Amino acid sequence: MMGYLNVDKCRITELSGLNEIGKIDVSDSSVSQKEIDDYVADQLDMNRSFRADPSAKQIKENDCVNFSLVKYEGDEEIFSGDDEYLCIDENDQSVVTRSLTGHIKGDTYEVHENVEGHDYRYEITIKRIGKMVAPELNDEVVREYFNADSVSDYLASLRDSLNNENRSAAILGAQDDILEELIDKCKFDMDKQQVTDYSVSVVNSYVDEAYLYNKDLKTYYTEDLHMSEKQFFDSCYKQGEDYIKKMLVVGALAEQDKCSIDEKEVLEAFDLSKRPDDEAYTYMEYQLLTSAVTAPYIIKDDE
Repeated sequence: MMGYLNVDKCRITELSGLNEIGKIDVSDSSVSQKEIDDYVADQLDMNRSFRADPSAKQIKENDCVNFSLVKYEGDEEIFSGDDEYLCIDENDQSVVTRSLTGHIKGDTYEVHENVEGHDYRYEITIKRIGKMVAPELNDEVVREYFNADSVSDYLASLRDSLNNENRSAAILGAQDDILEELIDKCKFDMDKQQVTDYSVSVVNSYVDEAYLYNKDLKTYYTEDLHMSEKQFFDSCYKQGEDYIKKMLVVGALAEQDKCSIDEKEVLEAFDLSKRPDDEAYTYMEYQLLTSAVTAPYIIKDDE
């Protein structure tokens, strides 16, 4: 792992504090009824469909609209859609969405905008007005959307799945807490340049997050993370340094306990039929070593 991540000059010089680590109990990590209800509601909401309201004549706030749209740049048609849908949301400031409110079913009208020197014209015809409605939870819906024969089968399978997710998340959280505590008690010799180089990957992960919110990195860490430039890059360095230290602690514990993982264990753990490439295999082996060396400090419900 250290070699693949180019942090092989970093060292752990003292492994200590093992007797001071308290055990973490993850036995009570079963899913609550509220978690199940919230999950089901989210899944149903993701499968909302448009329901027209025959009595609705004029578009107002929170309505959803079915319309046709033709987009032109100059006299050239660059997009045409005969079955478009938009819900009126005050946070959506696009010219098309803002233009819908107040129009009547059957209206055809034009709206214009200029974007970075490009003149666009939209020809819009209002077809139907209504709402986006989530389906009700019944046997027909779970067969169509959730690959289950009945509501009871779906909920039983969902409970098992969410229980497994909760358990896995609790164990991963406990592993992280244990390693964080050990980091504070051990001593290291860290190569600052390698840590700096590795922390670039942490920065890049935030670049990807910012992209999902349609923001540049600076806007994201300023508005969403509420950090100054120095705080942000210091945090990325610290995160990178901590991850490297965790690897060093795992390696030191594995060596002390003479813990090793063979290929059969790796393939079975990750449900593989053949060994992957060396880098992927090393990462999988590291995950299993992490589980093995932290296991004595974790209380599970099957113990």
